[in-house]
Amino acid sequence: MKAKLLISITGILILLAVLGGAFYYYRQHYRQPDYNTELENLVNENGEYQPDNAIDIINLLLDVQKGRQQVRDEFLLKLSKNKNAIGYYSNVILANNYNIKNKDAEGFYETALELYPTNDVRFNYASFLAKNNKREKAIDEYLKILPQERALQALIDLEADNEEICKALVETKSWDTLENFTKPRSENDFVMKKYYARALFEKQQYTSAIPVLESLYEHNPEDSDIGWWYGRALELTEETEKAKEIYSSIGEKGAYRLGIILENEGMTDAALEAFKSSNEAVSLWKAARMQEESGMKEAALKTYLKVTELEGSYQDDAAYRAYILSKRMNKNTDNLLEILSKHPSWMKRIQQEYSWDDIVDIEYEKPEFLEMVELYKENGLEEASEIELSIGSKFAKVEEKLALGDWYLKKGDIYQSVVWGLRSLNDKPNRQGYKLAYPLPFEEYVKKSAEKYNVDPYLIWAVMREESYYRADVVSWAGAIGLMQIMPATGQDIASRLNMTIEDNDLTNPEINIEFGTFYIRSMLNMFSEDVDKALAAYNGGPGNVSRWSNSPLGTSKEDFPTAITFFETQEYITKVKNSYYIYKWLYENE
Repeated sequence: MKAKLLISITGILILLAVLGGAFYYYRQHYRQPDYNTELENLVNENGEYQPDNAIDIINLLLDVQKGRQQVRDEFLLKLSKNKNAIGYYSNVILANNYNIKNKDAEGFYETALELYPTNDVRFNYASFLAKNNKREKAIDEYLKILPQERALQALIDLEADNEEICKALVETKSWDTLENFTKPRSENDFVMKKYYARALFEKQQYTSAIPVLESLYEHNPEDSDIGWWYGRALELTEETEKAKEIYSSIGEKGAYRLGIILENEGMTDAALEAFKSSNEAVSLWKAARMQEESGMKEAALKTYLKVTELEGSYQDDAAYRAYILSKRMNKNTDNLLEILSKHPSWMKRIQQEYSWDDIVDIEYEKPEFLEMVELYKENGLEEASEIELSIGSKFAKVEEKLALGDWYLKKGDIYQSVVWGLRSLNDKPNRQGYKLAYPLPFEEYVKKSAEKYNVDPYLIWAVMREESYYRADVVSWAGAIGLMQIMPATGQDIASRLNMTIEDNDLTNPEINIEFGTFYIRSMLNMFSEDVDKALAAYNGGPGNVSRWSNSPLGTSKEDFPTAITFFETQEYITKVKNSYYIYKWLYENE
């Protein structure tokens, strides 16, 4: 028995020795790398590294993030100071590590979100805050990622204020979620009922919204928001008499819509009084035009001047009209010139000199972060590439904004190139930024069409810029296609005039689109005696409307025509295109 036991123990010892040797051999020849040593070799004491090492660091961090390996926090702390993809990943990993260890992870979450905000990281941060009894901060973070269902449930669990949740859902236009959240709570809760009605209204469920809004209005007729939604729902369901009653009861808030109904009913005097009583620029603009058309010049001037005090889209149009009337009445115009001087198109219309920017040339090189973006992409690290680009763009200085514009232009993304050119101009007026923001794309096609149809090429580029921002494949909500936004029916008509046969998708072809757009500009110039304002208005709003505007009391002269336009989009359009046109001429004509 003892002999058998001895043999058994000896066998076990031999087996353990064999296994130990095998394990030692495996560790020497097949063991996983020591990631801490790797990081130590790749990163210096200050968390700096050579660009050549970035791929290895990112791959290592991705392995750590996925739980395949671990590294000591001391190395991640060094890397976390970098404002790039490596810094982002390091902060995310540290936040997770500290959270698991019940240590303070707040700073790492905040830095990660500052560098590259994602809903997942924000949710984890909010959950960390909630776990650590920082309820108010947790609620703030959860609100930022609504309408995510998990965030909404977390807010309910934290007993967050219902109105705050509703406000966040309104901000993100999450009408389905808002309806589902408010409906079961709206029976005896005025605030929830109000937001429930808002959700129904925004979803265009006006018939369902009306009884809810009626109940709310009866409960609180002083709430002008409820009154406006109620009146608008009634108006949209053709209950106009009741709508007028509601609009009248809420004062300034309902004045514009009341004026529109009265104007449509032919009650001009009553409509004018309604428009005048509003504090909205659009309503006061309508009132001023009606006063002017009725010969009430002094009253019209006074109303236009009120509009010039309201910042927004109508301000420059009102300043122009007030300037024209003031000149005719021999009144001072200095304060109006201050507004008009920001727009070359308005200054040209009033025959004044426009003061162009004193632009500088800026020297710049391709920034390192763009090199890293390309390097990560070449190595299949798409997410890291995207993060690097986002972070680099977020903290870009003017030189880096220009480099971004060049980078996008070389990739063929003219739209993004324009965006970065404009952003550089917001920092400092500079020549390269203007050329990025006002480029000369598709030059061969533009010049060919310009010569063929006798249209200034800079006008073609200006139209193209404002129509599509040089995106050849863009389709508008109305169905207009391509660089110069040609409607399919218009395209077919032009094609037949040019003895061509096309399919609608041919309008995404830059050569065809530019020629058709230029042909149409020339047609409108011919129709309206080379008047560029009218040609552009016809391009945007249709020649029939231009003829109607031209024959209106305000449209009989070239000077007055811009004010005669009743489509706000067309008013804005001719000014935007002519602004771009004059910038093109200033930038390139004398080169």
